[in-house]
Amino acid sequence: MVPHDASHLYDDDEDDTEMSLLNGYGYPYKARPSDEATEGSTGSEDNVRRRQTTNDLEFKPEIDTGDVSDSCFSFRKLWKYTGPGKTDVEFNIFTEHAANDPYFFPFCQGWLMSIAYLDPGNLESDLQAGAIAGYQLLWLLFWAHVIGLVFQLLSARLGTVTGQHLAQLIRRAYSPRVSFVLWAFAQAAIIGADIMEIIGTAIALHILLHLPLWAGVMITTIDTFTFMMIQRYGMRKMEAFFMLLIAIMTGCFWMEMIVSKPDVSQIVRGLIVPVVPKNALIQAVGMLGAVVMPHNMFLHSALVGSRDLGSDPSVRKKREANFYFGIESGLALFISFLVNLAIVVVFAQVFYKPDTPDTADFPGLADADAVLKRTLGQSAQYLWGAGLLAAGQSSTMTGTFAGQYVTEGFFGNIFRKEWHRMAITRGISLVPSMLVAVFAVDRFDTMGELLNVLQSVCLPPVIIPIVKLSSAAVVMSSEFKLSRAMHIVSWMLTVVIIGFNIFLFVSHVTGPISLAVFIILGSIYVGFLIWLTWLPINYSPTSSDDDGWMALPLHEGQGDNQARTSTDDDDISIRSR
Repeated sequence: MVPHDASHLYDDDEDDTEMSLLNGYGYPYKARPSDEATEGSTGSEDNVRRRQTTNDLEFKPEIDTGDVSDSCFSFRKLWKYTGPGKTDVEFNIFTEHAANDPYFFPFCQGWLMSIAYLDPGNLESDLQAGAIAGYQLLWLLFWAHVIGLVFQLLSARLGTVTGQHLAQLIRRAYSPRVSFVLWAFAQAAIIGADIMEIIGTAIALHILLHLPLWAGVMITTIDTFTFMMIQRYGMRKMEAFFMLLIAIMTGCFWMEMIVSKPDVSQIVRGLIVPVVPKNALIQAVGMLGAVVMPHNMFLHSALVGSRDLGSDPSVRKKREANFYFGIESGLALFISFLVNLAIVVVFAQVFYKPDTPDTADFPGLADADAVLKRTLGQSAQYLWGAGLLAAGQSSTMTGTFAGQYVTEGFFGNIFRKEWHRMAITRGISLVPSMLVAVFAVDRFDTMGELLNVLQSVCLPPVIIPIVKLSSAAVVMSSEFKLSRAMHIVSWMLTVVIIGFNIFLFVSHVTGPISLAVFIILGSIYVGFLIWLTWLPINYSPTSSDDDGWMALPLHEGQGDNQARTSTDDDDISIRSR
């Protein structure tokens, strides 16, 4: 896709022989004046001519996906879209030091996205579901991942087809006031996830090193800056560190499941028979809120931009990209499901008893290691600690990436340095985490439940714009907008999620004062969601990314030269200037 006005995409560097070129997918490429083709590059003759007609600039795409294949499926093409590649340019969320490592294996976007499904909030939900309901909620765990995959694929399609990530699209589609409210929900979800990651990692450090929880909170708060130091030595080392954490997490939790010797027939029954025990209603609803993470939608829509589809990809090229991105995402979430399943099975095996009273104390992140130590031995305790540490550390960076995209998408380049945004987010997360660590150690698990509620509340304001944008022909073109059947399914899933979230919030209401507050705030919240659903979106594809909301014209009363064109089935209008 060629930008409407490419003049702003050229910025002089200190070296006049190099210029920064922003491709149609929102990522900076390095371009050098050259009449020769890039050594080892692949692409069609049209792409070569296109490069030669753009001031003789030579593109060096991050991942060259090659020409469209005529086969239904090709492992070579799957490797092209999801496997290793080379580049001499960093992703735009990285610092300039990443560019010094010209050959690195990019972390597959589907696997990086799946880390959010393995964060400490999910582990908390999994272990309580297993302890309270045994194997009976495994079917819900599976379908929660399926629902998550649906919205992840919708987010990825937005990035692939439009060349913009979700935060940019929302800013272009809604007025500044509405965009600000949607940003507030997204940022609240990111901060909530960050707090849970701090808490989970602090507990892991307490298990492994016997550190006091307040010390673990302090260490975890600043460890992201340590990651940035690792990044200075090259993205290849950073990605290897990520892969190590995922391998540790998977190995630890599956080893614990094998040691617990579960009943395979009961696992199969739990996956097939849809049963929700009366005493596990809150855990059932909370499981959906913990699995489907709002900030992950922003992340996935941006990560697909690391694959170069050319300056003006054809419809077939975009379809092929969506196909292989979907395969990768499905495989990654299936592995995440298996890890979550292992945790549910372990605690169903070592803790669940059908006659356990509802008033019993069920394990949480803080005391799960003690339960495992008593039942499976000390090795299980340390396996749990290592897996929890890996989950907390890997999801920390996922949240950092998502936060960077959200901030830059809504505000433009308001934060010129990544650590500025990171410091603000971490500073906000530190206060409640430290208060709990010092004054209410026994309330760590309660805070985790409340944070899962926060994620649930923040989810609908994110998925509603996703469905509306995906259904709009003016955004996705007539070839890629949702079919009528998929449009209905998406809205049905959205309604189900909203209903589940309302139930989850009601379950935490106790007493007349809480009920009154819930009625007032709940009415405002539901009213906002209904209004957001019916609100026509105004898509403005020509605004600059760098200027944030200040670049957008007002959506009301702009003058006589404003033109609006609406579509019959999308309830959307586009503005021309």
